[in-house]
Amino acid sequence: MKNYLFLALGLTGALALPLFAQDPKPDEKPPVEAPKVDKLKVGSTVDEKLTMKDFDGKSLTFKELRGKVVIVHFWSDLCPAEIHGDPVTLALETHFKGKDVVILGINSNQNELGAEPKKDADYSKEYPALRKKVEKVGFKHAIMADHGNKLSDLFQARTTPHCYVIDAKGVLQYAGALDDDPAGKKGAEAKVYVRDAADALLAGKKVETAETRSYG
Repeated sequence: MKNYLFLALGLTGALALPLFAQDPKPDEKPPVEAPKVDKLKVGSTVDEKLTMKDFDGKSLTFKELRGKVVIVHFWSDLCPAEIHGDPVTLALETHFKGKDVVILGINSNQNELGAEPKKDADYSKEYPALRKKVEKVGFKHAIMADHGNKLSDLFQARTTPHCYVIDAKGVLQYAGALDDDPAGKKGAEAKVYVRDAADALLAGKKVETAETRSYG
């Protein structure tokens, strides 16, 4: 439908007459809206309005994370794969200490999370088992509570750990396994995909291995 532009003629009390806008020229293309992202994949930009909430009920948006390299790992208290994954993730905290990197864990296991806290809940009493496990492992980074699997569905996370690395502009640059050593037998020889991806982004380089198959 053609747009109407109204041109006011004369002084107070004059009529406003419709002026029809001309049709766009054949070589002019109308603006195209960016498609809505229902599922993230490598190359997708994470919506800066995407909000997460940690075990203390504190909200965090991806807008607040712009300018930082973000490592996301989907995490579980009871998954056997985390016996190997937890120490590797803990080592990432040390490796990136003092650098422009944020590490975030996300728990999407509804059995571990339990019912979503009410608005007036005392969060200090929520997630007791998960809090105990985080303390035991020694994580210093925040773990987000994904009630309803909204985040796991968006990231298409299928396992724990399932990992992602997002650049400073919010673009997903790596998705897949934590490393190439799920059995924990390679030691220092293991290729830690998440660490390598974040190191490359910090150095302004392209991520060599952008996708792998997660385990867990």
